[in-house]
Parts: sequence; C-alpha cells; structure tokens
Amino acid sequence: MNMILMLGIITFFYFVSLLLLCLFHEKINIRVGNAVFIVLDIVTFFCWNLAAYQIGWLENGFMTLGNISPLVCTLIPLTLFMGEKTKNYCYSALSFLWLGLFFAMLISPEHAYLFNFNDKANFLYASEALCHMVCSLFGIYLILTGQVKTDFRHWLQSLIFLFSIITFAVILNHLFHKNFFGMDPYGNYSIYMIDIFATFEATLVAYYLGVLLVLTIGWQVGALFHRFVQRTKRTVLEPIAKEED
Repeated sequence: MNMILMLGIITFFYFVSLLLLCLFHEKINIRVGNAVFIVLDIVTFFCWNLAAYQIGWLENGFMTLGNISPLVCTLIPLTLFMGEKTKNYCYSALSFLWLGLFFAMLISPEHAYLFNFNDKANFLYASEALCHMVCSLFGIYLILTGQVKTDFRHWLQSLIFLFSIITFAVILNHLFHKNFFGMDPYGNYSIYMIDIFATFEATLVAYYLGVLLVLTIGWQVGALFHRFVQRTKRTVLEPIAKEED
C-alpha cells in the first residue's frame, strides 16, 4: 500500500470518529468511553512497539521517554492507577496535546508520511500513525465530555505535568548518560532528531518553549472547537424542540 493511501485511510477514520464524538459526546458513558480509548491505545501502542522491536529500535530500552508521543501512549493506560489529582493533571496534558498529535499523525518526524509519495506503508508506519490518531482523539474526547475544562487552571496543570516529566527525564540523562527526549547532555542533543542548537542548555529551553506552544495552541483551538460544537448543536436542536412543542 502506498504511504499516502495509508495516511488517507487513517485520516478518514479520524474525521469520522471525530464527527461521531461531536454528535454523541453528551450520550457517552464516560467510564465506558475511557475504557474503550485505553484498550485502543494499548493495542496500537503494542503494535508500534512490536514493529520497533522488529527493526531494532528497542535495543536501548522501552520507548516511553523517547519523546512526547510514546509518553502519551504510555500515560493513557496508566491513568487507571493514578490518584484523582494526578489524573486531573495528566488529563489536562493529554487533552491539550490533541492538535499536536493530529499533526504528528500526518507528518511523522521519522517518516514524514505526507511527503513520502513513493514509499510503501508498512507495519511500523501504520501502527505509529494509528497511535497518534487514537491519542489525538482521546484528547479532544476529554474536552468534549467535560473531563477537562478549557480554562487557565487546566492549561497550567498541563504545563506543570509535562514540564515535570521532561525535567525528571533530563535529570536521568545527567545521572545515567541517557538520551531521553533526544537531549543527551554530553552531546548528540536534538529536537525530534534535528540538531538545531549548539548547546544542551539552548536545546532544552527550545524544547520547553515548543511544549508550551503546542499545549497553548491545543488549549485555545480545543476551546474554540468545543464552543463551536455546543453552538452548532443548539442551533440545530432548539428549532426542532420548538416545532415539537
């Protein structure tokens, strides 16, 4: 299968799923909906890891702290074991990353799906794109079902949660000579496999700023999208209700 065809199919399912979430989010049983997304995440993330293992990507360990996307895939099932306050912070981060994950579904930094017109899709490409699709839909689902409010407090929670994890990973890099989030303090530091800055400190600041930007845009666009869905439903349903009266 051609890469663009694979991406087209996944994008089609993304928007169909998004449409269904918009139409029926008020009728969704939250516990059931959360469970469905957790199962989908586990299945697709297992496939991604299996594909990565087959080509030798996991020789240096599990990919959880490799970057934001595998971190999100790992966090979704872990929400089952989190305390209520920790879960609220985690949900805030997961929800406001939805737009960034959508674009990552279209343009993987490793494979650049949207620009690989001549490449063939394989198990690795498809499973990675599916992971991003599920995670992005889960983020907007959390907003539509009211589990995350699009207010300043939840945005701040998302920053605290993600910055804490990134900072912890950077400390591990210093202590154990790791390369979590692509930032090895002893050289070879990069942002999504691209060497942009000449120093570790500049790369880390740029990474923080990038996360801040992605969360802020996801927060604002998510708020606009939520208001649009609510307004559209009122516009459609209120005239129908008046006719029935």
